[in-house]
Amino acid sequence: MPKFKLTATSRTGQKVNPLGGSSDSVTVYSQADLNRRLKAAKTDPRDLDVKVERLS
Repeated sequence: MPKFKLTATSRTGQKVNPLGGSSDSVTVYSQADLNRRLKAAKTDPRDLDVKVERLS
């Protein structure tokens, strides 16, 4: 069961979604995976604004 919903949006309008959108969401199943994704977002060149929603 998913534990979090992570939504990333580029503050600079760059493509985040592989289909072309400037925003993308993904469900995350563990705290370790969430931590890995948040760490990666901090150094992403697209200047991501990340929002985390707890699902369970």
